[in-house]
Amino acid sequence: MDFVAIDFETATSLPTSICSMGICIVEDSMVTDVKEILIKPVPYEFYDYNILIHGITPLAVRDKPTFAECYDDIFPYIDGKTVIAHNASFDIGALRSCIEKFNLKCPVFRYMCTVQLSQKAYPELPSHKLNNLCDEFGINFSHHHANDDAYACACILLKTEKDFDIHTFEELSEHFSVKLNDMSPEKHKRLIEEKKAREIKKIMQRKSRERKSKTE
Repeated sequence: MDFVAIDFETATSLPTSICSMGICIVEDSMVTDVKEILIKPVPYEFYDYNILIHGITPLAVRDKPTFAECYDDIFPYIDGKTVIAHNASFDIGALRSCIEKFNLKCPVFRYMCTVQLSQKAYPELPSHKLNNLCDEFGINFSHHHANDDAYACACILLKTEKDFDIHTFEELSEHFSVKLNDMSPEKHKRLIEEKKAREIKKIMQRKSRERKSKTE
């Protein structure tokens, strides 16, 4: 199997505050490269809670490129690829948010969540958090270091491939009823439009409540 595992760490609670990206490349079911890209978030601010989790400080990324500045380096790793992430809704959501924020070219790729996959493949386990799965499977890694998290995510999928003798993402999706999602400019545009529509609806509802309270 060929795929790319990714992981993002953020400086604040905002999905656009990416400060680190982990990338693990798998070719023919073997890990061939693991790397971390440190990123200066925009705005340049960190929450103490986030620093406590991943250990990345403002000083560590002070002279690093912003997401927009390093996107040309990131793009080839994911465009046209099959991408996996542990809790993909967070990582793909952060990627989408940064693409929207910085008005960047949207890549085309398909992706799968290894949280959902591990829940279906190993339902007997009490937890499917990344660190707990790695403890269970004997995978050595440093949690919340983006490159290690991406590597661990890749190892979980490779173990599933071996344990169940399944060698394509289509077979994984069908066997475990786990969705193989896609990202594309068309879908990205639709999601942005839906997001804006929800925001407008909330504003209109708030204004309606305010008008109503003034008349009472």
